[in-house]
Amino acid sequence: MIIKRPLVTEKAIAAQAVGKYGFVVDAKATKGQVATEFQTLFGIKPLKVNLLIIKGKVKSNWKTRTPIIRPNFKKAYITLKKDQKIDILTLKNEK
Repeated sequence: MIIKRPLVTEKAIAAQAVGKYGFVVDAKATKGQVATEFQTLFGIKPLKVNLLIIKGKVKSNWKTRTPIIRPNFKKAYITLKKDQKIDILTLKNEK
């Protein structure tokens, strides 16, 4: 499954009012793959797909002073037409 889960942040929820929906997607996914998966899941053809790669942060364990490296991940922002909306909580991620 290419689309893993929806983004649940303040910025992503505020963007839903404008018609932009955020998802965490597979790191090797392309825009075309994300668009076709979105269309099969929700039955709506996206207007535009933007992908971002978020670099993993290096945190420090305060007790042992060893670095903890968070993994990189990819986000997708999908834009729909003004008259289209989806219920983002209906996304079923089956593994």
